[in-house]
Amino acid sequence: MSFNAVFDKAEIILTEGALVERLKSEFHLKMDGAVNHAGLIYSHPEILSMLYRQYIDIAQKQGFPIMIMTPTRRVNAESMARSKFANKPLLADSIKLLSRVRSEYGDYQSRILLGGLLGCKGDAYSGEKVMDTSEAYEFHTQQTRQFIDQRIDFLFAGIMPEINEAEGMARAMAETGIPYIISFMVQKEGTLLDGTVLIDAIKRIDENVDPGPVCYMANCIHPANLRLALLNQPNLHYLNRFKGIQANASILSPEELNNCPVVEQDDFNHLVNEMYQIKKQFELKIVGGCCGTNNEFISILADKLKEI
Repeated sequence: MSFNAVFDKAEIILTEGALVERLKSEFHLKMDGAVNHAGLIYSHPEILSMLYRQYIDIAQKQGFPIMIMTPTRRVNAESMARSKFANKPLLADSIKLLSRVRSEYGDYQSRILLGGLLGCKGDAYSGEKVMDTSEAYEFHTQQTRQFIDQRIDFLFAGIMPEINEAEGMARAMAETGIPYIISFMVQKEGTLLDGTVLIDAIKRIDENVDPGPVCYMANCIHPANLRLALLNQPNLHYLNRFKGIQANASILSPEELNNCPVVEQDDFNHLVNEMYQIKKQFELKIVGGCCGTNNEFISILADKLKEI
């Protein structure tokens, strides 16, 4: 079943929870300075695969479809050139790892959606404009074109903090013909980190990029903060395009999180109740975890969502 078919039919789609923080805290693995945990597909594929399986098992148990994504948010032409994997087909090999994991799930395979994860060039926790839209398009096209001939269900731009790069990324993704999602870094005041009002960002991309994203999301934000952000929108017209959250387990702001020496974590039951409420209030469809979450959180969340 295609990504669009699953998206249109499903009332709830789970995503994975955190990977990077768990790889550090639970397994004490060292990340590559340039591409972060993407290189672990070569050095520790069994650990990465195990974490993905934990999240898939939860979704399968509850009968939900799930989106899992390559560990490649920090992978781009510049970061690859700085890493020790410069001569490796890192994006293609990441997809192969996820495909092997999916192949273990028999009839449930059709409900496991494989995504190619991309991210901003600079600091996702900064609103600094590092490129204009055309420059962002040229830069990200170097990655997006590598996904065209791969067996991938969707593309996902994660934690996008400013509108110029988000629009350029959307243009690059749109050209692949692969369904894609833009997920913003959002402040509780209702803006991206560069000050762009969320619905204005959605409107700009929808009007300037064809085909547009399947939907928009936010990740790395506490659901209580996202609820405030959505309530702070000057009108609700474009919020029907906003369909998901990958929650940060901390209530701290992006600026506070960026300088925090430890992973902050809200009580999971409280966090899940907040997720439940925002899902119902704003008719969100895609829900999962980001920093500070784990398989326990996704399990509690899936149990709670069965009540809907």
